[in-house]
Amino acid sequence: MNYLKKLRLLVIIICLLPLFSANAVIVKEHIINSKTLGEKQNVTVYLPDNYGDFPDYKYPVYYFLDGKYYKDMIQGVMSSYYENGLAPSMILVAIENESRIRDYTPTEHVEYKQGGGADVFLDYIERELLPFVDKHYQASDFKTLNGHSLGGLLSLHAMHSRPGLFTAHVALSPSIHWGNKVTLPKLKRYLSSQDNLNQFLYVNLGDEGFQVIDDSAIAMREGFLELKAFLEETKPNGLRFKIEHLQTLPHVATLMTGLVNSTNELYRNWSVPFRVFTEGPEGFDKHFKLLSQDLFQKIKPRKGAINFASYYITGLDSPEKGMELLQYNAGLYSDSAWVLLNLAKGYEERGDQDKAKQQAMLALGKIKSHEENLKTTIDEFIAGFDTEE
Repeated sequence: MNYLKKLRLLVIIICLLPLFSANAVIVKEHIINSKTLGEKQNVTVYLPDNYGDFPDYKYPVYYFLDGKYYKDMIQGVMSSYYENGLAPSMILVAIENESRIRDYTPTEHVEYKQGGGADVFLDYIERELLPFVDKHYQASDFKTLNGHSLGGLLSLHAMHSRPGLFTAHVALSPSIHWGNKVTLPKLKRYLSSQDNLNQFLYVNLGDEGFQVIDDSAIAMREGFLELKAFLEETKPNGLRFKIEHLQTLPHVATLMTGLVNSTNELYRNWSVPFRVFTEGPEGFDKHFKLLSQDLFQKIKPRKGAINFASYYITGLDSPEKGMELLQYNAGLYSDSAWVLLNLAKGYEERGDQDKAKQQAMLALGKIKSHEENLKTTIDEFIAGFDTEE
């Protein structure tokens, strides 16, 4: 089997392995004694299993409501995304409150005489929960809020009432009809008033008002269609959005489908296509510029992707292009011992022993305290040259 066939087989194995393995995560349970709510709040945090290996990395945080009902499913789906390289590794936070109607609705329902505590609950999220996560975990500023039904209503309410608190809002079959649809005009006014939102919004709706026909379902559908028409006609500046009417799905199914569809849309350019590999550094620059625009922040080309691309391209009988990618990677990550070691290996494979040893010595000087295994690897690599001499 030649080098290229071996490489292609390796790619297939790497791509398929996560599909047959359980998601490995680190689970942390917390109880927050909320002064804002005057009660205890349960929070479950899920971390990637290699979380401790990257002490300097800041992870995007994915907050989701109704955590005690949906956390197993959402954790399974979202960790599958980042384990398969379809989204960044992230911190998942399940918000497990006790009263949905009280905490998720911005106004009291005239008929039911319940609700209206959404702003107090958002105070808890803003003043207590988010600072707690930021303090105890390696959290970045990129935060997503996901909610379904009444939780979807809270996600939309948070978008206009707490600008910038979250970068991405996911509202799955939101109960936008609640309180005579008071949230809708406020949301439209907010979206119309901003010069550059730099935010992401996903909204969907199922068969409400079609298969399920009652006053609430019809009002829910009408509110959704009004929002859909507004977004598609006005296209607010700086808002990246997707809004879907999934008329064949029941209310509960929009949660699962929407979780997948919203994540696909939010991270649509996270995975690096193979065509980018063949374009070399210029291709990576273009792709990650597009990804940065998608996520409203500067994102450097990922060192792992570049390193893999160099070997992939080399396997296509383009060793010069492969080396060009290794050098490009070293230019972006000159402080990474791992990247410099791979460049050293590239020189060795191409017969340039002097440059290989020089790069390995540079790599050794970049070792961090948590990289003992890598240090051993570099030491052994350098020792190989001394033996040859």
